[in-house]
Amino acid sequence: MESNKNPFAVDSYIVLDIPEDIAQKVMNIRKHNKDQFRLSLPVEITITGSSGIGVIDHNEDPEKVFNIVGEITASIPPIRATFGNVIRFPYTDIFVLTLKDEGPFKKFQKRLADSGIRFKENPFPYKPHCTLRGRSPVTEEEAEQLYKVSITEAFYLNTFSIYSLGTDNEKVNLERLQFGKLLGKKSKLF
Repeated sequence: MESNKNPFAVDSYIVLDIPEDIAQKVMNIRKHNKDQFRLSLPVEITITGSSGIGVIDHNEDPEKVFNIVGEITASIPPIRATFGNVIRFPYTDIFVLTLKDEGPFKKFQKRLADSGIRFKENPFPYKPHCTLRGRSPVTEEEAEQLYKVSITEAFYLNTFSIYSLGTDNEKVNLERLQFGKLLGKKSKLF
């Protein structure tokens, strides 16, 4: 990586990648809802950047971030997850699948928050989720259909990514900056 190029100059997020079979089900819902922006994004559960703590500070040192995230994820075992019900974030047209057990995601975010990596502030409490739709406006019929969405099978989250996300003339510029596996063994922490 060139030393004069800061990958965090645009908003950057730390996420857990959803396995392909489950991700395809979410993508089908996004297609049905004609959410072009969401269709251009990977299916994931955001750990930093969406709520709780914000995106990585734009002036943060990339080597420091990649090393710390690598160390933390090496100690976290794959996370078994099951989606819960669909909710709509208050005063928005954003519909998301919740998670039945939020504990491992909140622990992961807390470890990152306490790691020494600088993040921008975020005014919203952390709510682990997978976004289905954010396109406005939404009709009552569309909302009713979204509330009925159910993906019930359990899955394992065993990879993470750091993505930078910018837009240029309404075109999404998404770049994966780091990719790795959750390598830890089961413990009392997770």
